[in-house]
Amino acid sequence: MSRSTIAYQPALDGVRALAVSAVLLFHGGLSWMSGGYLGVSVFFTLSGFLITSLLLREHQSTGAIDAKAFFTRRARRLLPASLVCLAAVCVLAAAGAFDGLEKLRRDVLGALFQVFNWVKLASGESYADLTAAEAGLRRPLDHYWSLAIEEQFYWCWPLAFLGILWWCRRRGTSPLRVVAVLVALFTVSAPVIAQVWGPDAAYWATPARVAEILFGALVACVVAVRPVGARAAWWAPAALVALTVACVLFPDGSGPAYEGALPLIGALSALLVYGLQAPSAVRRVLSVRPLVALGKVSYGVYLYHWPVYVLVDRQAWDMPVAADLAVKWAITGALAVVSYWAIERPVRRSTWLVPRRTLVAAIAGTAVVVGLVFVVPATAKFYGIDSESADAAAIDTGSVAPLVPLTTVPPSSAPSTTGSAATESAPTSTVPASTTTTAIVPPRPVRIAVVGDSVAEATGAGVVAWAAANPQLAQVELVTGVGCGLVLDGYQDLSFGLRDVTETCGPYVSELMPDRVAELQPDLVMIVTSVWDAHDRSLVAGGPQLSPTDPELETVMATSLGALTDGLLARGVPRIAWVNGPVPTPSPLAPEDAQSEPERYAVLHRIIDEIAADRPGQVSVIDLEGWLEGSPMLDDPAVRPDHVHFTTEAATIIANEFLGQALLRAALT
Repeated sequence: MSRSTIAYQPALDGVRALAVSAVLLFHGGLSWMSGGYLGVSVFFTLSGFLITSLLLREHQSTGAIDAKAFFTRRARRLLPASLVCLAAVCVLAAAGAFDGLEKLRRDVLGALFQVFNWVKLASGESYADLTAAEAGLRRPLDHYWSLAIEEQFYWCWPLAFLGILWWCRRRGTSPLRVVAVLVALFTVSAPVIAQVWGPDAAYWATPARVAEILFGALVACVVAVRPVGARAAWWAPAALVALTVACVLFPDGSGPAYEGALPLIGALSALLVYGLQAPSAVRRVLSVRPLVALGKVSYGVYLYHWPVYVLVDRQAWDMPVAADLAVKWAITGALAVVSYWAIERPVRRSTWLVPRRTLVAAIAGTAVVVGLVFVVPATAKFYGIDSESADAAAIDTGSVAPLVPLTTVPPSSAPSTTGSAATESAPTSTVPASTTTTAIVPPRPVRIAVVGDSVAEATGAGVVAWAAANPQLAQVELVTGVGCGLVLDGYQDLSFGLRDVTETCGPYVSELMPDRVAELQPDLVMIVTSVWDAHDRSLVAGGPQLSPTDPELETVMATSLGALTDGLLARGVPRIAWVNGPVPTPSPLAPEDAQSEPERYAVLHRIIDEIAADRPGQVSVIDLEGWLEGSPMLDDPAVRPDHVHFTTEAATIIANEFLGQALLRAALT
C-alpha cells in the first residue's frame, strides 16, 4: 500500500450508492423523499473522512504532506468528468437545448471555477428554486453548488491540516482535539449564519456547510488514534435509520436545512462511517455488488443526472412518473458508466499524468470550456419587453383630449352581452408583420396601464409590442410586481417557507401600483389574473391551507379583489378590464399539482365576473382563456415554456389577433 492510499472499504461505496439514490429520488419530484437532498450532506462527510484519512496516513508514513501530489490526485479524480459535463452543456446550449434560460454563461463559469454556490447565493436564489422551478426554467448546472463546496474544502484543508499537525506536534497534543474544536465552532456558526445572512446562506454558504465535511475529518482522526471496537458496529444501523427518516421527513425548501441544522446530518453521517469501521451485518449489506457498483460511478451519476433531468423535462413527454424516471435513470446510468470506464478511471490510473502534465491538461481543459462559453447563447428570459418597444409604446402623460367612447362598434367586434370580450378566431402560428388595419380606430391613442404580477408582465409584453407597432391605437406601460398576486390576505405555504401575503405584497398592491397608475392617468387599466391569486393560503398563521374552492377563502378573495377594483376607480381610472388567462398546464414533474386545478381558476374567474357585473360601464372582463380554447397554442409547450408565462412572441400573437382589439373595445364601449 502506498503512502497516499488507505484500505478500500466497499461499504463506503454502498453508502455513496444510497446517498446518490436519495438525490435522484428527490430531484425526481417524489414527494415521499422530500429530504433526499440530504444525500449531499452524506457525500460531504464521506469526503471529509476519506481525504483526512489519506492525509493522516501520508503524514504518519513520511512526516509530511505533499500538497502538490494531493492537488494532482484531486484534479485527476474530479476534473475530467466535470469538464466533459460542462463542455456538453455548452454544446447543447449552442444547439438550442436550453432556450429561454438566462445567465447560462454565468453558470458555466461559476461551475468551472468552483464558486457556483457563491454565484447562487449572490443571485438571491434559494435551493428550493432548483426543483420548484417549472421545467422550462430549470438550469442544467444548478447541482454544481455542492461540488464547489467540496472543491473549496480540498483547496484549503491539506494546508490547514498540515498546520494543525505542525502545531499539535509542537504543543504535544492530538490533532483530534483541534479538529473537534473546529467541528464545534462550525456547527455553532451554521445557525448563526442562518440568522445573520438568511436561510439561503445556511444552505449555499461554505462556512455554513463545512461542519458536515469536518465531521468526516473528525472520524478519520478518531480511527487513527483509537482502535475501533465491536461495539462501534451498533452505530451503523442506528445512524442509517436516522438518516433514512430524515430524508423522508425533512421538508423541501424550508425547515431545519435552512435554519443551520445540517451539521446534525453530518454528525449522523459520521456515526454511520464510524460504525462501518467494525464488521457487522450492515457493513455486509452495504458491500453487496450492486450497491458497490453504483457507488463507484456515483460521481458521474451525480454530475450527469441533473442535465439529463432538465433535458428530458423540457421535452414534455406525456409519460407516467415511473416511466419518466426510468428514462432519466437509464440515460444517466449509461453516461456515468461510459464516463467512469472511458474517462475517469483511465485518467486516475494514468502513470503518464505526472503533476506537471496534469497541470497542463487541467489548464488546457479549462481553456476549452472557457472557449465554449462563447458559443452559449446570451439568452434573455423568454418574456419581457425590450427598451425600444417600451419607449415607442410609452404613455405620454402630457395634456390630451378626453377619450370619447364610441357610440357604434363594427359588428364583428361587438362585445358579448355577458360583459366579457367576444371570442374571435383562433390564433395563427406566426406574428403578423403589422396590424395597422383594425376594426376599431380610436380618436386618439388609448392609454393602457397593465397591472399584475409576472403573468401580467409576460402577457403585457405582447400588448406593448402591439402598441409599439401601432402607435395610433394605443400607448401602454407595465405597472407590474413580480411574484405578487392581488389578493391581499393570508399566508401561503411555499417551497421557501410561509409567506405573509399582506406583508410581502402589500406595498405593491396598496401603494406602489396605485400611485404609479394615478401618475399615468390611463384610459384603461388592464388587470391580469394570476396563479398567486388562485394559490392555496391559510387565513391565520399556522392555520390550514385553504383552496379557492373553500367558501371562506372565496369570500376573502372577492372582498380583496373588489376593494382593489374600487380603489383604482376612486383614483380616477375610468375603465378597468380584467383579463382571465388560461389555467397553467401541469408540469411533467407534478402532473397532479393541485395548483393547476381548473376548479380553483373557475372560482377566481367567477369572482371577476361578479365584480364586473356589479360595476357596469366601468369594469369589463376579457376572456382570453375562452379565446384560446381549442387553439393549438393552448397546449403547445413552446408557448408557455414554464407552463405559466407566455413567451413574448406568443403574447405578441395574442395581442395582434385578439387582445389589442379587446382592450380598445373595453376602453371605448
